Amino acid sequence: MFARFLKLGLALFLLGALASCSLIHGRPITRPLSYHVRDVTVIADATVPTRIIAGVDRRVSAAIAATRPPAGAERVVVLVRIEKLGYGFNARRHLQTARFTVTAASVETGEPVAEGSFLVNNPTDDPMMAEESLAEEIASRVRFAFSLASPSLRKLVRPPRTQSTRLKTALAPEAPAVVAPAAVTSAEPAAAVLPAPAVPPAGAIETNIEEGASGAVKLGAAAPTVPCDPAKDKDCAAPKP
Repeated sequence: MFARFLKLGLALFLLGALASCSLIHGRPITRPLSYHVRDVTVIADATVPTRIIAGVDRRVSAAIAATRPPAGAERVVVLVRIEKLGYGFNARRHLQTARFTVTAASVETGEPVAEGSFLVNNPTDDPMMAEESLAEEIASRVRFAFSLASPSLRKLVRPPRTQSTRLKTALAPEAPAVVAPAAVTSAEPAAAVLPAPAVPPAGAIETNIEEGASGAVKLGAAAPTVPCDPAKDKDCAAPKP
């Protein structure tokens, strides 16, 4: 009987321990906040580079402009305060970290309605990209916390392509040079002149109209004389007048 009560008490103790562990370590992840964010302000002390502050402000402002707020959501303004910059540990000892707080204040009352503290890690230690990369990490955490949309990339409009074989700085066409003819001296021989072809007289050209050649007939002129009369001579081959 005593052993049965002991087993029952041990089972209840184990159930209580499991329940306490689930309440402490198994807390559900809260969903991002849903507000009508109107504006953002980023502040920091002199130890934070101005490039990081300007990068966070520019990215969060672009996300606010690209977000369509839900109907009836409370209007708030967001204050991002970068408190401390540091470095990670072990393998991340060369990578920067940033600790910052975000506070959302109501536009109507001015009272804070949400507040949170965050820690982000820089994924690169490249001196050319470290500051912009850290600013993107901070801005992405703010976008997620307040359900802001990621701004789309701007499309670069290029001018239409043109093809031309003429250079932009083409020179004006030059006028051809006029060369004056040289004077003919007595020592140079004169150019040979070819004789014009002889043209036969107009009466020497014979034409045959019946074979397709062209001819002209003058009205009122005297009839040409024929060697014979076909009406009188049967052997005459001349045509009738």
